[in-house]
Amino acid sequence: MDFRKARARQPEIVRSVQKDAKYTGELSEDFSDILRLTGPRNWIKYNSLTKLLAEISYHGFASLNNLQTLGEEYTGIIQVDSAYKQIPSSLLQLSAIILEFGGDTVYLKVLQKLGKYVEEHDDIVPEAKQRIKAIIQFMQISPSYVKALHKSLFYLRSDKYQLSKRLTGINYVLIRHWLQPEFSLYGYKILGIVTFLQVTFSAAIAAFDTWKEHKRKQYEVSKSIKRFIQKDLYTTRNDRLNAPQCILCLEPRMAPSLTPCGHLFCWNCLLDWLDERDECPLCRETLKKSQIVQLQNYS
Repeated sequence: MDFRKARARQPEIVRSVQKDAKYTGELSEDFSDILRLTGPRNWIKYNSLTKLLAEISYHGFASLNNLQTLGEEYTGIIQVDSAYKQIPSSLLQLSAIILEFGGDTVYLKVLQKLGKYVEEHDDIVPEAKQRIKAIIQFMQISPSYVKALHKSLFYLRSDKYQLSKRLTGINYVLIRHWLQPEFSLYGYKILGIVTFLQVTFSAAIAAFDTWKEHKRKQYEVSKSIKRFIQKDLYTTRNDRLNAPQCILCLEPRMAPSLTPCGHLFCWNCLLDWLDERDECPLCRETLKKSQIVQLQNYS
């Protein structure tokens, strides 16, 4: 049987999800009360899991027994496969349940492990490490935007409310459509447009903030490099000013050279001097080029 003409609309799907959320909330409170009986330590440690346990138990029981959830029964809708021909298999429904209520946690855990792996491995070059970390950071904040865009698409097209249903191809059809009164769905379309604009605006602001932070870091790095260069030039200039001078060129001595009489000059300056006369520039003692000793590692 082809159910394409009986596709469920936004009101039925939303009411069904809201109704199921009410029941799973009550079931989560019951689980929390039972856990409280085991002691305050266990309650504090595991209470955050009661919501997940309630969702999986509630929806899993219905899927394994090929039953509608209470919300689906209330609105008169059922789940069908992507071809709109038959009920989805229990495995496919369980996959959708796990993706819907545990997918975010698994996704973030995987990204966290990946980020830790990148941080701990020194064989990854720093530039690549920074790029990978930036991509991981973007992927960590992206699910909320993807879900919001998906919800806006649902309001516009009356398609799939949950992202998990889109990934698994599960659809909703209305089996009591003759009891459903006709009314306009333009309100949902307007809501879809508003949601889309809101998500786009939020994403643009987040991207702009990320760009500003990137520019700020670049400015700080360039400022640090400039400060380092200026400090290095200042140190070099001071070193040159404080270095011993050659009396022939009146500049810091380059390749210091020693005469037998104990005087120091630049190597080239002294050779140029001896081309003109064979005597020490200071004490006038007889001096030949062969008597000059160039000093190594001497400033």
